[in-house]
Amino acid sequence: MSMLSAFVRRPVLTTMLMVTMLYLGWNGYRALNLELMPRIDYPVIVVTTVYPGAAPGEIESQVTKRIEDQVSTLANIEELTSTSRESVSQVIIQFALQVSQDQAAIDVKDKIDRIRSELPEDADDPVIAKYDIGGEPVINLAVSADRPLDEVYRTVDQVISERLSRVDGVAEVVVTGAREREVRVDVDAERLRAYGLTLLDVVRLMSAANLNVPAGHITRGAGEINVRLRGEVRDPAELAQFRLPIAGGQSIPLSEVAVVRDATAELREMAEWKGQPVIGIGVQKRSDGNTVKVVAGVQEAVEKLRSELPSDYRLEQVSENAGFVRDSVKDVLTNLALGILLAGVLLFVFLHDWRQTFIAAVAMPISVVATFMLMQSSGFTLNVMSLMALGISVGTLVTNSIVVLENIGRLVQEGVEPFEAAERGTKEVAIAVLASTLTNVVVFTPIAFMSGVIGRIFLQFGLTVVYATMFSLVVSFTLVPMLAARMIRPGQGVGHGEGLGARLARGWNRAYDGLAAAYGRSLAWSLDRKWVPLVVTSVVLVGSLLLFRFVGGEFIPTTDQGQCQVLIELPEGTSLARSGEVADRVARIAGAHPEVEGVMVKVGGEARGIEDAAVLVRLKPVKERSLGVNAFMNVLRPELAGIPDARLSVSAVGEARAGQADLEIEILADDPTQLLAAAGSVYEVVRSVPGLVEVQTSDQPGKPELNVTPRRLELAQQGLTAATVGGILRAAYEGAEAGVFRQDGQEYDIVVSYDQAGRADPAHLGDMPVATPSGVTIPLADVADLQQGLGEATILHADKQRKVDITASIADGTLSDKRALIDEGVARLGLPAGVIVRYAGTAKMQDESFASILSALVMAIVLIYIVMAAMLESFVHPLTVMVTLPLGLVGMALALFFSGATINIMSLMALVMMIGIVVNNAILMLDHTAQLRAAGQGLVPALLSACPTKLRPIIMANLAIVIGMVPQALGGAGAEFRTPMAVVQIGGVLVSTVFTLYVVPAVYVIFDRLTLAGRREAREAKA
Repeated sequence: MSMLSAFVRRPVLTTMLMVTMLYLGWNGYRALNLELMPRIDYPVIVVTTVYPGAAPGEIESQVTKRIEDQVSTLANIEELTSTSRESVSQVIIQFALQVSQDQAAIDVKDKIDRIRSELPEDADDPVIAKYDIGGEPVINLAVSADRPLDEVYRTVDQVISERLSRVDGVAEVVVTGAREREVRVDVDAERLRAYGLTLLDVVRLMSAANLNVPAGHITRGAGEINVRLRGEVRDPAELAQFRLPIAGGQSIPLSEVAVVRDATAELREMAEWKGQPVIGIGVQKRSDGNTVKVVAGVQEAVEKLRSELPSDYRLEQVSENAGFVRDSVKDVLTNLALGILLAGVLLFVFLHDWRQTFIAAVAMPISVVATFMLMQSSGFTLNVMSLMALGISVGTLVTNSIVVLENIGRLVQEGVEPFEAAERGTKEVAIAVLASTLTNVVVFTPIAFMSGVIGRIFLQFGLTVVYATMFSLVVSFTLVPMLAARMIRPGQGVGHGEGLGARLARGWNRAYDGLAAAYGRSLAWSLDRKWVPLVVTSVVLVGSLLLFRFVGGEFIPTTDQGQCQVLIELPEGTSLARSGEVADRVARIAGAHPEVEGVMVKVGGEARGIEDAAVLVRLKPVKERSLGVNAFMNVLRPELAGIPDARLSVSAVGEARAGQADLEIEILADDPTQLLAAAGSVYEVVRSVPGLVEVQTSDQPGKPELNVTPRRLELAQQGLTAATVGGILRAAYEGAEAGVFRQDGQEYDIVVSYDQAGRADPAHLGDMPVATPSGVTIPLADVADLQQGLGEATILHADKQRKVDITASIADGTLSDKRALIDEGVARLGLPAGVIVRYAGTAKMQDESFASILSALVMAIVLIYIVMAAMLESFVHPLTVMVTLPLGLVGMALALFFSGATINIMSLMALVMMIGIVVNNAILMLDHTAQLRAAGQGLVPALLSACPTKLRPIIMANLAIVIGMVPQALGGAGAEFRTPMAVVQIGGVLVSTVFTLYVVPAVYVIFDRLTLAGRREAREAKA
């Protein structure tokens, strides 16, 4: 007994196989994690070196270049960039995706260790850190209470932040609006000068008088007693009573020249939520963390904290990404189920038999559920890409079952015994079904193994389709014939009887028979005029290609996750208060829109200076607003244009998009003069492109400075050094740490500086007292010159060359359109040979991704040819099948043009997938034609018999694919990803199917003359 017969005649065997597949698949589904997109581990290493007081130029030459020269020798570096700004060097090394980030960090550390001795002595040791390129917070919180904000901050710092950091999967808890407690000693410059003292005298007093000193022990008999000096104060007010020695051997209390305050550190950041000051919390997940689980864990921890903290504490959720992930996955699963249901309805319409419909309908979910087993074993997750793979596979999954089922049903209606019909019918189409399955496999396998970022995104997509397709093959060769042998009988179905359903079914059959007859007649006409369908198809193909000129292109569609942000950059030297005012104005403008649910303001912080701010805008749910996030941003941009002296950029945010600019351009050159001139010219070109807004350049002036230049001779005559003067300046304006104050197990810095009045007026700087070694106090102006100016601008590098970045947002049009206009403008500039202009960011990823997809397309075509040559046992007729491939472009062009979608990685991927779908129609026709010719029929009669015979399964299979795609083309969370792919598939399938029915037979006749069998048949016909 053959294996096929075993499955047909032994239902227990088939049932056990199906139950096992379902059981393992269901367990696999339950074990899968939810996430929006497949995780991509970018191996990025950041080297940060602090060189206090160094200007950007010094940082560049003494630190940044030395580090760049050393690490650039490492293998597999894809991008090397750096930033040299005042006191800080930051070098970012991005390695190829296949490199382990842990190993990359070790290699970078080894390189840096070799040059530590070459770095300036005053520079801190370089800090090497692994960077998570997708490290945006997955949930943002705002904490407030009816009490001082510094007290709220202490609760956040000591309780809330620590609790949230314990949640599984959390990498870091970032707090904004910090109110660090510290003891401030605000010195009156005038009174200090009157007593002949300097700030360093106060600092030395604090350090010497406020300390505990272990003094050893006393041995007494059999025991010991420790001796300790307890000189630390227990209350900050005690510091005011410390005695400062003055001339004449006298002393004065510190309170004579200073005010001691138990206060907070100077504010360099702040946060607001819905117009009220808050402490902001952003929770970042680990690179291997799951968004849904992390957010759920944080929300659970927040609920517990609400019950534990005082009742006036408010922990409000500003934004989170898990809801969008859950909604996207839910929509894809719903669309998947709807696609299966619609495909079942379609089958019933064609078959008029609930038994056959039931068989095909059961086959689809079994294939889908079984796929989860291999997804889980492959380490996949439930994300938009993997679930979309199942969604677009619905039609393909039912195709194999339709072909097998239709052939068995036809044999049964012809009078063949059901069990024999099940075995014979399956064997007759086995080669065609296997060929169709293998074509899908060889199409999606290259997709799964593309290189670069695009390869990581589509790995789960491609392999999920492969898994589902293979399971559909197993089901169609086991379950379908087993059930068909037991359920299909001649004369059954809705079409038999006298009821309304029977009459409608017979009417449908008559209409289809008329369609099949008309197709047969038109096919005969076209075979008599073989070149007519080819010429018509060629004309349509050329015309459709012209439509691509009106279809824009982009890297990946922007998803509406209900969040956008406004990044604000103010001129260097802007105060925190002014930055807060501008941010508040932006927040008020954004918050006035009915679509907005809440606005959070963040100003300053470690990641940005006080001149920068970010306004996070949370929109209402999609169903409650009339504008999508892109439309909302286009409405908001003109309203923000009137804010003076502020550079603003509005962008969508979310887990799939980290708020980067729509368009990024890098200008590189070794000559700084050439670089700045070229950057200015390119900037004007970009500004002139219509539809681009928020055009910005990184070429900005430095921060205003008051330069203190020591006069070397006078300095030496007074016995002073630049270090002494620099220490006094830093203490006066930055503040000098002079010990700590301990309370309740916590340590707080004691900071000595001039009071606010002494630091506010630059004119006081020249009168600053400087103590000489001889004990004489002189004003700073006696040994230094003071001059106002601008500090050096931040220096950027890429690939060890200086660069300037130009960024812009796209308000109207597409990325490809804007690039074409920019390229034309830059070409007219005639830039010097040493200047490089190149795209970065999404434009760069677009180029790399499109190239990867093209490679996958070529590979898929080659593999399909190999499979067809093996299946058809011919090197010629695979070319007949592959003539259908350009037909997918016709459908793609029409679909994109009329739907308004763009050419992006999703729509291009649909084109690659079209290859496997389009050739299936040709395989069905040619396989049956070959069987009829083997039985003795001539070439044209075989075609005229085979093509109309296979018309029904072709129409059913392709309509099933289209019907299965329709739900994916509809709206919902994450629809921006699904719609381009679904639209292209629907258009491509419908158009290519119509043309394939005529083009393939005509080409088959023409190419058959190139085969031995064809030439032999032609000679016999002449004889």
